[in-house]
Amino acid sequence: MFSGRTLRFLYGILFGRTRDTHSEALIQRHFWKAYRRVKPSGERLKTRFDSRATDHHFNEGDLVWMYNPKRRRGLSPKLQQNWEGPYTIVKKQKDVK
Repeated sequence: MFSGRTLRFLYGILFGRTRDTHSEALIQRHFWKAYRRVKPSGERLKTRFDSRATDHHFNEGDLVWMYNPKRRRGLSPKLQQNWEGPYTIVKKQKDVK
């Protein structure tokens, strides 16, 4: 199963699809077994990321630095400055969620 659809293999296209319910059931069972093992790991990663994420609120008049990683020729990327500023916030628009 791929993206909610059953995969069509070359032999099935050339010779017509044969119903092999045992193989389909076996593949489906292994798919769900792998899914049940991977899902908790993804949830733990999300929880860890969300615990360290910070919510920044800026106001008019605050000084900020802007991240702008431009690749400049003739200088190693390691030595390039990726931050520009400081800039002053002139007008605050609505918060982005």
